[in-house]
Amino acid sequence: MAKHCETFDHTADVGLIAHADTLGELFEALAEGLAGVVCPLDTAVVEEARRISVRAEDVEALAVDFLGAVLSVIQTDRFIPAAVTVDEIAEDHVAALVRGERYNPARHVLHTEVKAVTYHLLKVAHEGDQWVGRVVLDL
Repeated sequence: MAKHCETFDHTADVGLIAHADTLGELFEALAEGLAGVVCPLDTAVVEEARRISVRAEDVEALAVDFLGAVLSVIQTDRFIPAAVTVDEIAEDHVAALVRGERYNPARHVLHTEVKAVTYHLLKVAHEGDQWVGRVVLDL
């Protein structure tokens, strides 16, 4: 199946639901989905990279903290991700490389600002032969 992420409407917020063969691919899909809510990934080229490393007490908290770190790179560095690659993952830590470029108003159209990654309706689970993740983003 590989990885896949799509959005769903949730009152004034937006949700992400992702499916993947591995936990690492699930985190990649969710991170790329988050980035795509802010700005289309296909408008970014790989010029730079940011390393993200996060620890948490369980896999759901890890997802929220990881996505929060990706969001911080987008907002603080004004960085537009093109792709996310998870190098190492377990249920209590993740290390990833976010590749992309700095925001360029001549090329990047920002869709919306994401204020936070929430715990509302949060789900990270291994179901059958795939991983499933759901998270709601506060806009």
